[in-house]
Amino acid sequence: MGLPQEVAALYQAMVNPTMVRYAIHPAGASTAAVSDGAAAANAWSAYVQIVAAATIPDPCWITGIFLHLPVVEAFYGDFAIASGAAAAEVDLVLVPFDEELFAVVEGKSYFAPLSYPVKVEGSPRLAVRVRKNTAASAAGASLRVQIATGIGS
Repeated sequence: MGLPQEVAALYQAMVNPTMVRYAIHPAGASTAAVSDGAAAANAWSAYVQIVAAATIPDPCWITGIFLHLPVVEAFYGDFAIASGAAAAEVDLVLVPFDEELFAVVEGKSYFAPLSYPVKVEGSPRLAVRVRKNTAASAAGASLRVQIATGIGS
């Protein structure tokens, strides 16, 4: 992208965002991003698919994730949102996470916005993995990814 196109995209996104549209994926039920007892403390779990290839628009920008915490245990760790085919994922976004004890008792949902949107081209498959400070367990969260389209259009 050349400088004039980049300036036009920034203008469209920040000053005149009439074309920007937001969507949430997956469209139905949230994706369970849990270590499912397979990962030891501070080890990454296996990737879990969020959306299949050819589901999200090309291009789009990941702007944040919605998390709903299950009732398992308090923990802190990271969620990694990745793109690519199974066994060939590349991490795009790393979201640090700290669950308070009261969330375990009451349940909690919140939105984790990204400081800057991350551009995704080609409508790839999106997946998530988690690492946490506690020993192997079913701890984690259900999540959905927010994307934006029309930036720079």
